[in-house]
Amino acid sequence: MDKPLTVSEALRFANHDFLNQLHLIQMYLDLQRVDEAKKLIQQIAEQSKMLSNVNKLGLPKTIEWLQTVSWRYPAWQVTLNSDVQQAADALLDSHIVQYLENTVIHLDKALDPYTEQALCITVECHAGSFLIEVQFSGQWEAVQFNNKETKLTVHVLEETNNSWHFILSE
Repeated sequence: MDKPLTVSEALRFANHDFLNQLHLIQMYLDLQRVDEAKKLIQQIAEQSKMLSNVNKLGLPKTIEWLQTVSWRYPAWQVTLNSDVQQAADALLDSHIVQYLENTVIHLDKALDPYTEQALCITVECHAGSFLIEVQFSGQWEAVQFNNKETKLTVHVLEETNNSWHFILSE
């Protein structure tokens, strides 16, 4: 990340998201769409649990990146899943952030502005096992990403102009 968000900026983004979510729930209720309002409340609660769980990683830069990526790159509809049982190796922190940031920047510059863009990130950390699975979906005109200079293992599952799916691990 070139410049981390200030506390004031982070609070402003968080408040904005919170108010948008409340307005959407209110709209569903005004339209008598109670099931949709309940579903949205459940999704918000689940996303909050994921954000809380990712804090167990013990990687401050990675945690900040994961929690702010949707604010810094609003073209992406971000979904975060996490199953973190213990802290990861602290030496991975900068490498993870650098790889993820460079990847998003690479694609963000080449996005089709008329297509929905999705970014799904799954973080898992158990005894002896750490991985971050990343899947970009949408439309872009980007050349292949050649970021081999990392201490992480990168396993690319798919790389097209509509989907880019890879796993980062130790």
